Amino acid sequence: MKLFYDHIADSLSITFKEGEVEETREIAPEVNLDVDKNGVPLYLEIIGAAEKLGKEKLGELLIQNWNYDLQKAPVQRATA
Repeated sequence: MKLFYDHIADSLSITFKEGEVEETREIAPEVNLDVDKNGVPLYLEIIGAAEKLGKEKLGELLIQNWNYDLQKAPVQRATA
């Protein structure tokens, strides 16, 4: 699962599985679910995510699901 938050558009996109979208279903106002030809959920988009989820909860959600390998992170050194 992948999460992407666009702070300019205030939209949260969740990818469950990559695939070809057959249909987009509006499951709630400004909440769209993309499904494949078998009805399997692929992507979920929440428009107005900060308002719907709350800014604090949105931040917690994104940080808890953050997949970042600290071992491979580039080292940044402070400059004087």
